[in-house]
Amino acid sequence: MMHRTVRFLVVTAALLSTVVQAEQKSAQLHDDDIVARVNGTPIYRKSVREVVQGSLAVQDKQPDAAAIGKLAADALDSIIAFELLYQESQTRGITVDDKAVDEEIARTKSAFPDSHAFDAAMKAKGMTMVDLRRDTRKTMAVNRLLEGQIWKDLRVTADQIKDFYEQNKQEFKHPPQIRASHILIRLPEHAAPAERQAAKKRAADVLDKIKAGGDFAQLAREYSDDAGSKSLGGDLGFFAKGEMVEAFEKEAFKLAPGQVSGIVETPYGFDIIKVTAGRDAGYESLEDVQDRIREVLNKSARQQRQADFVAELRKKTKVELTEDGR
Repeated sequence: MMHRTVRFLVVTAALLSTVVQAEQKSAQLHDDDIVARVNGTPIYRKSVREVVQGSLAVQDKQPDAAAIGKLAADALDSIIAFELLYQESQTRGITVDDKAVDEEIARTKSAFPDSHAFDAAMKAKGMTMVDLRRDTRKTMAVNRLLEGQIWKDLRVTADQIKDFYEQNKQEFKHPPQIRASHILIRLPEHAAPAERQAAKKRAADVLDKIKAGGDFAQLAREYSDDAGSKSLGGDLGFFAKGEMVEAFEKEAFKLAPGQVSGIVETPYGFDIIKVTAGRDAGYESLEDVQDRIREVLNKSARQQRQADFVAELRKKTKVELTEDGR
């Protein structure tokens, strides 16, 4: 229900978790097979297989053999590019100290529900902490190279943003929308009756504070369990019908600007909704979308700069594909 929100090829919680979810969708392979060498550094089939499995895990349907072959080729290219960038980072003297590695690994661990889930992901991927520290250090070195040197002078101008807006205006067309804030009292999916009763009581107490004249945004910051919106005073921005879960939007679209709902039960828990504005169908203004456009243009420029840089590295680097890596 909540929100819309890249770095290089990186061993993080996201990659680990997709590997855990992935089914074995290809024939058994020898993980120690070398499929390429970059300045003599071997790239193993296992690395390619893991990236492919991560991609397969998030696809809706099983790709055919040709599509899987394309995924494998793209994965190999990506790993080669990463190795080229890492080697260049070392040539340029970029280092990552142990403290920085520890902090990054701590962030990775925090994305898992608990230490058991993290350990299970590591085991499923066949990784040790030594492997994770090595890969984290390499990834951070590559990111420092990209952020600090390759991308550092990229700028998106106001004229570029305006031109993109004018050329893609249909992308910013919207149906009738409302803007709403909410306070969520979260309820676990299989909550016991006592938990449900306690959560609903919390929601009722917050609603009483609103009715007594309490500031909705401040109460959201204090009581809401939605991490994505609580710091914004519960603000969810503008949305149209079909963008939120049914129970939430059914109640929200009944409200006029300024009105507050009662307690609304959704799959996430108990919600209190306040509609703050409404607008007819039309086009989002340039002012409203300029930050999104800047992000799109910046990402595109970074990808192009990175691709060009890797292409130059590849020209002066010895990249050997084995017969299996073709």
